[in-house]
Amino acid sequence: MSNASPLVFVVFLVVGAAFVVIGYLNNQKRIKAVEQFCVDRGWSYVAEAPQYVDRWQGHPFGTGERRRARNVMSGEWRGAAFVGFDYSYETTSTDANGRTNRTTHTFGVVALGLPTYLPTLQVTGESVLRRAAQAVGMGHDIDLESEDFNRAFTVTSPDPKFASDVLTPRTMEMLLAAPHLAWRIEGTDILSWATGAFSPVDVLQRLDHLSKVVAGVPSFVWHDHGYDPQQPAGGTGGGSAP
Repeated sequence: MSNASPLVFVVFLVVGAAFVVIGYLNNQKRIKAVEQFCVDRGWSYVAEAPQYVDRWQGHPFGTGERRRARNVMSGEWRGAAFVGFDYSYETTSTDANGRTNRTTHTFGVVALGLPTYLPTLQVTGESVLRRAAQAVGMGHDIDLESEDFNRAFTVTSPDPKFASDVLTPRTMEMLLAAPHLAWRIEGTDILSWATGAFSPVDVLQRLDHLSKVVAGVPSFVWHDHGYDPQQPAGGTGGGSAP
């Protein structure tokens, strides 16, 4: 029995090393695929961009340690600048034996530039994010005219009127018919996120989703915040890069 113990240990080491190698190779394959995807569309790719780590304040940002923004895709989508990347941070915990465990949390993030600054508005379908929104001062749940929408989504904003103005009946209908993605308007960006790294197809889906939300914002909302949607491209705001 004792003679078998070293052999078992070696087997575990070999298996563990194999998983590490396979994980590395899969990650390299994904990076090359993302790079080629960007090349094919005239977009840019960089391995890491620290400026995005602390740009936004809401979930999943602003928590944990060793925050990183990697595999960063950027370019233009329907006239607005965008960025998509893998966001990660680490947390530590202590088990009953006093041992410290470190966990890495990874999210896919896509942000689309807006032509002007807008109040914060978050729409999700997750109660845990509802609590997180209230914790950072985004207000309580906002009930809208559609009961179906109220059951499907959690809407939070420090400005309930703004939320009601943006979430028109047509926009609510569109969101109900589409995949129920989490998104948030924050400053001069609208962004979407989910647990796990995004594939290029996920990025396209999120960009399409966000651009439809932006397209549904009524003209008077833009005017109220200093932007004329009828002005020529290149005017105030102009969809600056996230």
